[in-house]
Amino acid sequence: MGTPKDYLAKAAETLVQLGEAKSESERHRLKRAHGVYLQLSANHAEAAARAEMKPEPRIRPEKQSDAATPKLRGWSIG
Repeated sequence: MGTPKDYLAKAAETLVQLGEAKSESERHRLKRAHGVYLQLSANHAEAAARAEMKPEPRIRPEKQSDAATPKLRGWSIG
């Protein structure tokens, strides 16, 4: 996985290659690749922003042992 800057650089590379493309199939492939690189860079940037906004994990007490929990005697209706 790359960084958003890496994907933007690859997108710029594909634009240069697109200008030099000779066949229609090559142009189509490079247009799709350019779009994919732009989406990947945007998704990585959004994921980084979401990770920064994410709250800190809650501190939870350790699980109590079975001996420390009260046990019910007999049947209970309720």
